Amino acid sequence: MSNVLRMSARFAVGLLVLVSGCASKQDLEKKDLQTATVEMNNGAPMAALKLLQRRIQEHPEDIPTLLALGRANAELGRYQPAILFYQDALAKDRNCLDAMKGLARIDLRLMPKRALTRLEDMAKRFPKDAQVWTDLGIARDYAGQHTQAQAAYYQAMKLDPLLIAAQSNLGLSYALVGRYDSALFMLSPLAESSDATPKIRANLAYTQFMMGNAAAARQTLQHDMSRDRAEKVLNSYQQLGLKHGTL
Repeated sequence: MSNVLRMSARFAVGLLVLVSGCASKQDLEKKDLQTATVEMNNGAPMAALKLLQRRIQEHPEDIPTLLALGRANAELGRYQPAILFYQDALAKDRNCLDAMKGLARIDLRLMPKRALTRLEDMAKRFPKDAQVWTDLGIARDYAGQHTQAQAAYYQAMKLDPLLIAAQSNLGLSYALVGRYDSALFMLSPLAESSDATPKIRANLAYTQFMMGNAAAARQTLQHDMSRDRAEKVLNSYQQLGLKHGTL
């Protein structure tokens, strides 16, 4: 083999190794983002944050990474950093719906009135998004607009019949206005399903408690917490019932 051919072969091999190394690094970084999402879905936002720390250093302008950082911080109760990450994503894409949703959910926790205004606008801009309608229903329930909230949940169910959050929140909304039979009819099958969440069981427990069946409510709550903690939750249900004039 001539010297020219040998040099060409070595160059080709070196280039292949370099490209392969870059691809492996990109695959690893992409896997970090995917794994971080899985961690958050499994209720481990701190583990997700540690994975995202490496990725954001390499991709400081990457919108999916900014969104994931916003979500992880919000789930840890670190709302100000979460807001900054979501706002950064919106600055890069003013139509970034996931960033808008993230900010709306923070508002639901901290400023429900502002959340209502934000979500009413989002429902007009994105009328086909089921999660927006679900969150709008929650904001309307917070505002005492229960009939309108139920309409929003139903709209979400029409857009996505598999969206359990809309059904669960509709059941709770029924309970808030004293429609306990409707609430029980909606929530009981959800709570008995294999993919039932603590939130669904909490909504069912509230309904059971408001119907006067504290023992059933306590038993439902104890799927996810100790008896002492369940008693504290039942006391909070009682205060909520007094607030709504249903006790």
